[in-house]
Amino acid sequence: HYPLRRQRQMCKETGFRSEHCEPSRLALEWSVEALAFRSGVSPEAIRTVELGNELRRVTMQALAFALEAEGLIFFPGHPPLRSDDCRGATVDPRTRGDYHLIE
Repeated sequence: HYPLRRQRQMCKETGFRSEHCEPSRLALEWSVEALAFRSGVSPEAIRTVELGNELRRVTMQALAFALEAEGLIFFPGHPPLRSDDCRGATVDPRTRGDYHLIE
């Protein structure tokens, strides 16, 4: 299935971590399927992340990018924050050479 990385390693491109995924999605009142549609990440991979697993960096970046587009920002060790005047720093993952590996 998916190569799971059990460590709680922060995605190097963002402050987004697996523990941010579900609270962010719920704050936006999105279903797993809605986040999948907006991020390009499969619903199964999103469920895996929400169980506390980190996936490939490109996958974590795609989730962060979709959520930051809605005004959420992420700092390790803190819950997702909303900001009206600040956007996250995540680069569009579609520019990555490994985007085709998104889970």
